[in-house]
Amino acid sequence: MIYIHAFGIHNVQPEKNPPDLKVVLRTLSGKVYRRIDRFIQLAIIGAHKAVASYELDPETALYLTSGQGDIPVFARVRQQRYFQKMMSKPVDFVNLASNTAGFYVASHLGLNGTNLFLSHHDFPVQMALLLAQSDLDLHKQSAILLGGVDGWFADQELARKILGVNETTQLGEGSNWMLLKRDLEGAVASLTVEPELLDFSALKERIARAEPDVRLAFSSSLPVTVIDEIMGLRADCRRFNYEDLCAYYETLPIFALNLFLRRESGELLHIDSDGERYMIMRIAQPD
Repeated sequence: MIYIHAFGIHNVQPEKNPPDLKVVLRTLSGKVYRRIDRFIQLAIIGAHKAVASYELDPETALYLTSGQGDIPVFARVRQQRYFQKMMSKPVDFVNLASNTAGFYVASHLGLNGTNLFLSHHDFPVQMALLLAQSDLDLHKQSAILLGGVDGWFADQELARKILGVNETTQLGEGSNWMLLKRDLEGAVASLTVEPELLDFSALKERIARAEPDVRLAFSSSLPVTVIDEIMGLRADCRRFNYEDLCAYYETLPIFALNLFLRRESGELLHIDSDGERYMIMRIAQPD
């Protein structure tokens, strides 16, 4: 078990054009950044919101995860290389091929520790949190600032194809972060990522033995029929509804956890799926 000591939310539901992040970033940080794109801006803003008032150890590690990474840069590089038949712009190539966003976040916060960019096809948030959980449990790190960042892309048709979602899905963007430690003192919640990949029968068994009055949150990837069946297992469990406050992006589970911490109390089980298997994350009041 690890503990959440601070958290921050930056969540946007753009319909046509998202807000200009240069203004948001300048207002939050008082700094002017040049030659950075929207993905990097998002990363800095979310991390700043999480720990701006927290005194961080300079050796705090930084783990950044994203579902697809910087899609606009990928699209530009694709256009340059395969359609315009020209070399990629150096800034685009560097931003695409390296952990530039992590570098800028660490520089903004004055961090010198481990700096990783992590991704996973089906469970990007869970895999990043499992690594953080393991590194904290094994005392490889004493504190980890972990964030999930996904940006909005103007070409919605291409973005939906890349994300593998249907054509009616509303896409959003977010940068949601949490400061993780193994120390209980000063924590706002405990966090456990259950490492098992469950089939549906095992998932139902897990929910059946959950603590009384636990709240349940579901990933947007779960069909309504599955959600209804799970909710029908426990009359004492209420659903935590966060979906009306966000549009789809792949690191949305961190937003769901952080929103629960901001608005609710008690225990939450977050259920996610890759279409066949299920993973559970649990947050609760610190013991």
